[in-house]
Amino acid sequence: MYPGVDILEIERFALACVRRPRLCERIFSAREREELAGRRIESWAVRFAAKEAVLKAIGTGLAGFSWQDIEIVASRTGEPLVHLSPRVEAKVRERGGTSVHVSLSHNRTQVVAMAILS
Repeated sequence: MYPGVDILEIERFALACVRRPRLCERIFSAREREELAGRRIESWAVRFAAKEAVLKAIGTGLAGFSWQDIEIVASRTGEPLVHLSPRVEAKVRERGGTSVHVSLSHNRTQVVAMAILS
């Protein structure tokens, strides 16, 4: 098992989105943007943190991948699910894993995400 964790200030993420209007299009897939439409900024920020946590668990950082190679979506019950592109899935298998799970949380000012590659 390999863990990854990321914590992010909500305001910092919000300011980055204002400064770079296309940032969310670069980070989030069409499916993620559709699911997040109308949601508060902390929902967007925590999913970004989840992507960072997944990259840390995989041990590569973004090198060789794009943000959209990792999707964080909600199940019908609201559980966060991780969908990986074939390139990222291959890296997970290379590290001896078969899946990645995430846990997400936030307070008024920060979001935190933990990923476990198992």
